[in-house]
Amino acid sequence: MKRALKIAVGCLLVLLVGLALLGLATPDHLGLPAGTDGQMVSVDGVNIHYLQKGSGRDVLLIHGTPSSLEDWQPVFDRWASKYRITAYDRPGHGFSDPPAKESGIDYNAHIARRLMEELHLHDVLVVAHSYGGPIALKLAADDNSDATSFLIVGSTVYPVDEPDAAFGKLLRLPLVGRGVAVALGALVGGSMVRKRLEEAFHPDERLLPPGYIERRQALLLRPKVTLTLAQEMHTHAGQLGALVPRYPSIRRPVSVVVGSEDKARVTEGGYRLASEIPGAQFTVFPHAGHMLQFTRPDELTALLDATVATPAR
Repeated sequence: MKRALKIAVGCLLVLLVGLALLGLATPDHLGLPAGTDGQMVSVDGVNIHYLQKGSGRDVLLIHGTPSSLEDWQPVFDRWASKYRITAYDRPGHGFSDPPAKESGIDYNAHIARRLMEELHLHDVLVVAHSYGGPIALKLAADDNSDATSFLIVGSTVYPVDEPDAAFGKLLRLPLVGRGVAVALGALVGGSMVRKRLEEAFHPDERLLPPGYIERRQALLLRPKVTLTLAQEMHTHAGQLGALVPRYPSIRRPVSVVVGSEDKARVTEGGYRLASEIPGAQFTVFPHAGHMLQFTRPDELTALLDATVATPAR
């Protein structure tokens, strides 16, 4: 029995050392690849990739998780014909550097506020998708930035009881976590990304752009993204739970939109959010899923225009 235990412990130590070495041997390639649209700006020591176009009212786009500014591609140029549009890769996503602190709603809201300062954005309409929704609501509740109105798209804005998965705990281990991220991406990452994207586009899977899944797999399966996702999952329930009681105190214009077929089950939460924020608007796009910027660009553009026209309170 003791011998078997010693062998098991020895094997575990070898595995952990091997994972640590794998992580060290697979560094993230930071920076903006040649030919990539956009620029880099340093925000609190973190290099942030952003894309800006157009003129007029400032509109800041915040993507979900794991994701990147590419998720705004279907509407970016259309919106830039009317407004000054700024989209960015949140820390640890896309081509931005990993977060300088543990990533979560609070950290991302701080980065968004500082990004608005660095880029001199004023009277900003924040459009936030999925995980970006709570980040935008944190900005609205704090009321200490130039974000003056908000459009929340397909977001889970109340805590969901999801246990911390074992691999999530492994991912947060120093050194070993990076090795786990590399191994996870190589073994099952591609199929996981494909499944999540197909679910996100449901019931409009036919509208998945050609090559989109393959591009997302290449972008999302890098170690920094997996490690950032693990941090965001770990901090999400606690930080979102602390934010929820502050919703009734929000006094800036908020519009909430969901797809009726969204597999993230956001409809009930969106309705509740709109009822708790004074004057908030709630819209359901029928027969639509999670990726509304891809599957309902016309309707989302109309809602954006209506949100811009809503007077500040």
